[in-house]
Amino acid sequence: MAPIGAALLACSASWAAGCEDPLTTGTERGDSPGPSRSASGSAGDPRLQDAERALEAGLPDAAWVLLEKLAGRTEAEVFLLRARAALAEGDGVGALRELEDARALHPEDPEVAGVEVEVLAALDRLPAAGDALKEAHKRFGRTAVLERARGILLLRTSGKGREALAALEQARELAPALPFVDFPLAQAHGLAGRAALSEGRLEEASDHARAALARDPSDPDLRELEADARAALLDFEGALAILDGLAAEGRENPATRAALHQKLATRLLLERRRPEAIEHVLAARSLGLDDEGLGFGATLLAEEGNAAIERGIAAFEAGDLVRAEDEFRGALRLDPGALEARNHLGIVRFRREDYAGAAELWEKVLESARERSIELPEPVHLNLARALRLLGQVDRARGRLEEYLGRAPGGEFAEETRDLLRRLETESPLDR
Repeated sequence: MAPIGAALLACSASWAAGCEDPLTTGTERGDSPGPSRSASGSAGDPRLQDAERALEAGLPDAAWVLLEKLAGRTEAEVFLLRARAALAEGDGVGALRELEDARALHPEDPEVAGVEVEVLAALDRLPAAGDALKEAHKRFGRTAVLERARGILLLRTSGKGREALAALEQARELAPALPFVDFPLAQAHGLAGRAALSEGRLEEASDHARAALARDPSDPDLRELEADARAALLDFEGALAILDGLAAEGRENPATRAALHQKLATRLLLERRRPEAIEHVLAARSLGLDDEGLGFGATLLAEEGNAAIERGIAAFEAGDLVRAEDEFRGALRLDPGALEARNHLGIVRFRREDYAGAAELWEKVLESARERSIELPEPVHLNLARALRLLGQVDRARGRLEEYLGRAPGGEFAEETRDLLRRLETESPLDR
């Protein structure tokens, strides 16, 4: 969480026409640096340092515990940390109240002025923040804390990501130990990276993404930026690794991931790495791409599925039932709707005396054929009835045979169906 407000990427600010732009005032004037704290401003007090660290880590509750122990202290740093803690908890009024107390006691402290700009910006009071920054520049010149404030205000101004990054880097250069810079720096790198990506400067976008993540490695938007930059640089594997990680954490992005799998499959085919390409086509399909979206990938799966069926038939004819089952299962993985593969797998399981497994497969074949209005070239209903009979489910077997005769009384397999029905009539159903 941002220690000074959660939405540093929000944008929109309008400045009065003809007025001096407070976002550029100071640096463009060439003012010499004014007085600035080079570190945290905590004057070595470990409680203040710990409160600072807690706020930068997004833990305002922990910061309050430490700050309450400093009740009655009047240093500017105490008020400013209390203002940040209040803001982090969504208490804008409380943050402004702490700033009023700080100003009353420390009117000449540039850090008080800088934090005021940051708080006003975080509260979306952008014109007021701009005015406060303009006044602070006049009074204190170019200081590290005011550059930090300027950068944070720029982050909330549309199209100012690069300028924000420059201001924040300047603040860090003026005061290398200045706190509350890493998070806005990460966001500024993110904005600059998105801009570079949209303008086709791919390596620059990738550099910005890495710089942003070095400061805020958990931000999902920044991780997506790195993934987008990798994808644009044709590193589909790297992009997918990032997006898969985000998906595992609940940030779903199936369409983007499917498209990347499809692109990677195409590249692998060009590299003559067909088995790997097939896996990525399957992944794209599992993420929602239909045959039209898969394009040649759908043809690839169909070709491989047919080849697996042929290998399965050859293995079956050679008496290798284990290999035949593996091939037919593989064909179904490539094309779950392949009736031929499902039927043949049922035959293999029947031959291996897995009658329940065979019956389940044949039931699905019949159901799918009915839904798709397909006339089966093989007597699947007869095979199903035989499997059900061996399972002792004679009533179910009769039912499947009667269903066939009801639909096709003069069908190709009608006589065989009647003959099996007559034989079943002499048996007692075991499942009554």
